[in-house]
Amino acid sequence: MVKQLVTTMLIMASMNASASTAQHSHSALVELAAKALEERALSRGLDTIPVKVFPLDSRVNLPECAEQVSVLSEHNQTVLGRVTVGMRCQTPEPWTIYLRGRVTSSITIPVLTQPVNRSNLIGYDDVALKKLLIDADLRGVIIDRNHMVGKIAVRNLIAGQPVRQSDVTAPKLISRGQSVTITSKAGGLTVTMKGKALGNARAGDRVWVQNQSSKKRVEGEVTPEGAVLVR
Repeated sequence: MVKQLVTTMLIMASMNASASTAQHSHSALVELAAKALEERALSRGLDTIPVKVFPLDSRVNLPECAEQVSVLSEHNQTVLGRVTVGMRCQTPEPWTIYLRGRVTSSITIPVLTQPVNRSNLIGYDDVALKKLLIDADLRGVIIDRNHMVGKIAVRNLIAGQPVRQSDVTAPKLISRGQSVTITSKAGGLTVTMKGKALGNARAGDRVWVQNQSSKKRVEGEVTPEGAVLVR
């Protein structure tokens, strides 16, 4: 009987000690997570970043950390949209927890002012700058107006939406059989001659051409002016 009484008293003492253990503030963790997510987005060159961190379940109890809670490093993780951030405490009782959040960013990018059909040229008046609130990675999206104007739509494009690099292509500058100017540069000397294109090409493409006089075939790069540069 005495043994059972002692055991019961020890169990009750343990429960009381556990109940009296200070719990780490949920609001402090949410504030720390929001700051970490903002800094992560800023490191990627984004600005005007509204951050929302979802509160922890009220049933989650974490012993108060005796030192500063550390934010876990997350390499290659997305910084926009629905994201997570991990936090860890080492003492007095180790614990790790992940909070969920949503990060958006305001950015000004070029968009179409009107729909552009496939194979149509995008003119200067077809493009305007628009401030958008984004929550997804802009990888592949055109953010420079000059990279849209003068390009050809490869599919039907709608107005007011971001345009991706894969949505447009450079116009064809040279057609097979077309007469072209061949410019050869070597050792500080520049020589210009006439030739014939042996394929279709756009600015920046490499194309084979035939020298009109010597009939020799050479490969060169198409310049924005439509000439072929041989180095």
